[in-house]
Amino acid sequence: MDCIFCKISSGEIQADKICETDDVVCFHDVRPSAEIHALIVPKKHVESFLALDDDALLGKMRRAAQQAINDLNLAAGYRLVFNGGRYQHAPHLHWHLLGGELKNRQLPE
Repeated sequence: MDCIFCKISSGEIQADKICETDDVVCFHDVRPSAEIHALIVPKKHVESFLALDDDALLGKMRRAAQQAINDLNLAAGYRLVFNGGRYQHAPHLHWHLLGGELKNRQLPE
């Protein structure tokens, strides 16, 4: 499979990791849209949010996001975003964790 997030999850491609468990990895985005831009990614390949059928995995992603929010000192203000369909640029389920000032474009309120 030629999935960038699978390659990062397996260690084939290096990433600036924030936290990692057996099932989820959180790392800094190489093309940030905000001062702080992290991605929370399940290690298991799941194509999209609509393909997610594992409630336990969703809970593990939630816990990783909470840990990253705390580790990055973002509790005072952050956005946690799912993109789907034409807005999802990588065909692997992931959340965007954004903090600080947004760059280049504003997200809708």
